[in-house]
Amino acid sequence: MKELLVILAQLESLWASGEAIAMATVVYVDGSAYRRPGARMLIDSNGNWWGGISGGCLEGDLLKKAQLAMHQQAIKRITYDTREDDPFQLGIGLGCQGLIEIVIDPIRANIERTFTLFKSIVESGKPQFIQTVWNDTEFSIQALNDAIAGWDEASLTFTEYLPARTRIWVVGNQFDACSLIELCLTLAWEVHWVGNTNKMRKDVQQRVRACYEWNQVQGIQPSDCLVLMTHDFDRDVAFMNQYIADQSFQYIGILGPSKRFDRLKKQLQHNLVSDISTPVGLDIGAEGPDEIAIAVVAEILAHQNKRDGQRLKFRSTTIH
Repeated sequence: MKELLVILAQLESLWASGEAIAMATVVYVDGSAYRRPGARMLIDSNGNWWGGISGGCLEGDLLKKAQLAMHQQAIKRITYDTREDDPFQLGIGLGCQGLIEIVIDPIRANIERTFTLFKSIVESGKPQFIQTVWNDTEFSIQALNDAIAGWDEASLTFTEYLPARTRIWVVGNQFDACSLIELCLTLAWEVHWVGNTNKMRKDVQQRVRACYEWNQVQGIQPSDCLVLMTHDFDRDVAFMNQYIADQSFQYIGILGPSKRFDRLKKQLQHNLVSDISTPVGLDIGAEGPDEIAIAVVAEILAHQNKRDGQRLKFRSTTIH
C-alpha cells in the first residue's frame, strides 16, 4: 500500500509538467520472484522512477524498455524468465528463479484513468477487485465487487485484489506509543491517536490522521486495529467499557501481562466479542519501545495475512 500511495502522490505532481510517463505493472509470476502481481513502477522521461517490479535487479533494464515505450507511445509486454541456470542472461545477477510478465503502458490517458480509480478506492477505505484490460484497440479499467485475481493472456486482462489501507488506533500517550506510531507511519498505515492531547508529542500529532481525547473518540470501524498501551489499568477498563466491549474489530492488542488482563476482564460491564491479544506482539524477545513496536506490527501483519509468525525456513508451502 505504501508504494501505491507514493506512486499516486508522484502522479499528482507530474500531471502539470506534461512530460512523458509510463506505468509498468507486474501481471503474472510463475515460480520465485521478489514482487508479486500488482507491483507497479512509475517512470518519467528523465529516467526517474518510483515503486518497483523486483528487488532491484530488473529495474535498470525495464527503465530502458519504458523509455522506448514512451518514445513510441506503444504499450509493451515484457517477460523476464530467470528460471534457467544462467543467472547472467540479462547481464546482471538475478537472485530469484521465476518468470515475470510485465505490461508497460506509456499512454497518458490510460494512466490518468488508472490514477483516478485507484485514488478513489484507497480513499474509500474498502477493499476492491480491479480489472484492467490492454489490447490493440482499447484500454479499460474498472472496479469489481467480486472476481478471481489473475492474468488472462488471451484477452490481456489483469484482475487484482486491492486490500483496504490498514487503520490503527493507538491508545496511550507515553513515549512507547510514539515508537509504534512511527513504525505504522513508515508502513503508510492510517493512524488515529487517543490519549491526553496536551501530552502528545506535537511533531507526531501533525503526522497522524487524527488525535482524540480519551472520551471523545469517533469513527472506530469493525475493520480497524486497536492497540491499548496506556500503562493505566483504570484507563484501559474505561476505554474497553466505552468502545470495545460488545464490539467486534479486526485486531485488538493490550500491553501488559496475562494476569493484568484477567483482572481487567472482571471490571468489564459487557462481554468481549473480539479476541484480545495480550501480552501484545509476537514472541521475538523484544526489549524497549522500538523492538516492542516491531513485535506488535509483526503480529498485526501475521493476523491480517493468516500466518502464525513462524520462521519462513520452516514453512512447508509456498511463501505467497
